[in-house]
Amino acid sequence: MDATLLEHYKNTDYWFVVNDRKVTLSVGSTNSDFNTLCHGFNYKTGAFITAFNPQSQQFSLQENRERNQQLEAELVGFKGTRYFYGAGQDRSLQWPAEESFMVFGAQQQTVIDLARRYQQNAFLWIEYRHAAVLIDV
Repeated sequence: MDATLLEHYKNTDYWFVVNDRKVTLSVGSTNSDFNTLCHGFNYKTGAFITAFNPQSQQFSLQENRERNQQLEAELVGFKGTRYFYGAGQDRSLQWPAEESFMVFGAQQQTVIDLARRYQQNAFLWIEYRHAAVLIDV
């Protein structure tokens, strides 16, 4: 991944909603709300993933939503996981928000495989009591 694209990912807020509560993650930071949810749900990991705009190529909203529906259909079938709706939005608001999923309890390799299948450059990975990291795929 080139340095410019990496900076875009680092300057993005990744948020999801649980019971009307918005939780915002960012690369390199821990998040107490995430840790509380992990503790409550009995999970140790989370992955923030989307199928929007593969390889950073801008698709129409309809195409992106169709891709995310396909991704969600796969997430529904994952045993031992739980997911929530969210979005990734760059802080400068230069790009439209990308509708996404926060998945608790998935194995990192499983998410890597999903990200590759949906032609994503990267996804956000976070572990209980650790800072969120960007996983380049």
